Amino acid sequence: MNKSFALKKFKIDKLRLKASKNDLISAGEKQADEISVSDLGTYKPVKRDIVQMVKAEEDNMIPELLPMRHERMMKNAFTFFRGTAGVMEYDLHHGMQSDIPVMICGDAHLNNFGFFASPERQLLFGLNDFDETGVGHWESDLKRLLVSVQLIGELNGYDEDESNKILSKTAKAYEDGINYANDLSLTDRFYLSYNIDDLLKYVSDDDQMVKVLKKISDRALKNNSDKVVKKFTTEEDGKIVFIENPPRARRVPKETYDDLLKAFDEYRENVSTDIQVFLSNFKVSDIIRYSVGVGSFGTRCYLALLTGKDDSHLVLQIKEALPSKYDLINLSSDEAIKQGYEEGRRVIAGQSILQTFYDPFLGYTKTASRSYYVRQFRDMKDSIDATKLDKESFAAYSTLCAFILAVAHYQSPTAPMIYGYLNKSKKFSKNMAIWAEDYSKQVHQDFDDFAKYLRGE
Repeated sequence: MNKSFALKKFKIDKLRLKASKNDLISAGEKQADEISVSDLGTYKPVKRDIVQMVKAEEDNMIPELLPMRHERMMKNAFTFFRGTAGVMEYDLHHGMQSDIPVMICGDAHLNNFGFFASPERQLLFGLNDFDETGVGHWESDLKRLLVSVQLIGELNGYDEDESNKILSKTAKAYEDGINYANDLSLTDRFYLSYNIDDLLKYVSDDDQMVKVLKKISDRALKNNSDKVVKKFTTEEDGKIVFIENPPRARRVPKETYDDLLKAFDEYRENVSTDIQVFLSNFKVSDIIRYSVGVGSFGTRCYLALLTGKDDSHLVLQIKEALPSKYDLINLSSDEAIKQGYEEGRRVIAGQSILQTFYDPFLGYTKTASRSYYVRQFRDMKDSIDATKLDKESFAAYSTLCAFILAVAHYQSPTAPMIYGYLNKSKKFSKNMAIWAEDYSKQVHQDFDDFAKYLRGE
């Protein structure tokens, strides 16, 4: 096992190297000699207790929501995989790693790519979940993406040979993305984004993908605060309020409500001046706890209904920023809360770097004991259900995500080291595919073991 450093100790300063691009490429090539791609592609099971690891993550969550969280997680091996990012990160830490740091998503499975709005109201595509973001090993993101491809492929009924081919193509697409990004100038890469028209051109020869993208384009444009207000609120005593639907949607105690109002005031001081001025037109008219997702289901997550001077509405999500799931495995509840105090900044940093064009309302805040980040709720956000794609479209979608992941990684100044590493490595795609296939078997074993625990066996 490579122990030259612990990922937990990575800081943004790790990315600010004074070396030239050529020096970084050479360093990556040398790293390929020290840590071969065959070593990186070999999975060795780690001795650990999956039940205790999941319980450690859940110690920081709302007990009332855990039964529903387990119900969501235990639908199949992929949903279990979604809910256990910290477990995989633990396994990666105890295996061979590249020692090449970049800003990573930390949870780059297929369902964490999707559509979102640019400030100019274009529909863009890219990574869209950053709860686990941080400075880490580039291959951690790729491996998580590949395992998700394998697990969804199994749900779609692909045989071993079909899945292996898709995995290899996906890994090759990551390599292609690194090569593509390496050839771009710094400014071209910084401003790069993928809008719906770019994607339609990319998949123009795939009739199903074209149909899916056009459907999403039409649907995403309708996902806005007005639609949320219509679906999630009702009128009580002449006032629009959120509908309570326990346990997922529940009104909060007055003390929590008041704490969140103070946190919202601090959030407004942290956003850009134009957003500060815009938000001065609104007042918070209601707040409700509303749980979302799979991995983050059970954390403290709220919706804030803002009412404007013209009676229009804006809905913002105030989401708890806990330490990464990997850290939660190793921290007590009190330690997690203490460390989590500044975690909102980490999430914002990761999204700002990896997404390039991001929600203008993105910001962070805190209460007396917890850290949060704030964003628009469902504003032109949508995603592709990979379980409903045919094999050819699924392969195209998987390779698209891998390509975009590579370009996102290349926003880090250290990324030329990845280019050098891959340039020196042979059979990269084959080795990554093997690793994903082997690790997916571990996921199935963990899924079965946790299911037995829930059944009391």
